[in-house]
Amino acid sequence: MTLLFWLISRLPLSWLHATGGTLGLLAARLPGRYGTRLTAHLRQAYPRADAATLAEAARATGRMILEMPYFWCRRNPPGRMYGFAGPLWPELDRLMAQGRGLIILVPHLGCFEVLPQAFALKHPVTALYKPPHQPWLRAWILKMRTRHNLAMAPAEPRGVRMLLKALKRGEAVGILPDQVPPGGEGAWAPFFGRPAYTMTLVQRLQQHTGSPIAAIFAERLPRGAGFRGHMQVIEEPLPADPAAAAAVLNQAIEDLVAAAPTQYLWGYNRYKQPRGAEAPPAPAPLPN
Repeated sequence: MTLLFWLISRLPLSWLHATGGTLGLLAARLPGRYGTRLTAHLRQAYPRADAATLAEAARATGRMILEMPYFWCRRNPPGRMYGFAGPLWPELDRLMAQGRGLIILVPHLGCFEVLPQAFALKHPVTALYKPPHQPWLRAWILKMRTRHNLAMAPAEPRGVRMLLKALKRGEAVGILPDQVPPGGEGAWAPFFGRPAYTMTLVQRLQQHTGSPIAAIFAERLPRGAGFRGHMQVIEEPLPADPAAAAAVLNQAIEDLVAAAPTQYLWGYNRYKQPRGAEAPPAPAPLPN
């Protein structure tokens, strides 16, 4: 697998985007739940989405997947890959200078693999990830994604402790806020008008540390030309109520998605009910 990833990573990013776009469109058009889910979720958020928009969203998913070998295997990508963060640094440096650490939310939007690498060029960051069940695969992912100033924390109690320690040291942590958590570790909150089980981890980390929160994504530019950075800073502390806090996070993600709607991972099963979670709230009755 390492050899395959290395071979793929040698190709120019523009080639990977072109190939990934074709494969992503093909996958979405094959019979099965993936294409159906992508269409349903995108039209849930943007009811006027036409066939061309749906096709571009499918292509974006393929590009996202083929970016993984590129950024996992290349230790020094071309400078333009990281230059996207330039406009964000004054605000990021301001938040880091407060000395309370920084919680960075990186949703399934644009190229999320480039973000921790770019941040680690200036500041240490610990990124949360969902470890696979196979020990060899977990070890391989750690080897591929760990960098200088970039540590990986598994989404389990040990990893949460790593995040908390990093924040208390005044460092940054990176979290995928729209990943469905296990039952009992989330709260139902609106996401594009539909209840989505949303992690409460971000709220708990902020309660313990007082860390500010920034939601960031790297918009993918055409033909492998690089990325454009976008950021939403959540200035106020999250509400004490877990569901209200989750709603604030989801709104921040919605605001980012609006900048590049086709680059969100619409095929992800965002609205599922994980085992052990209470049922989602019933929709409010329509007015008479």
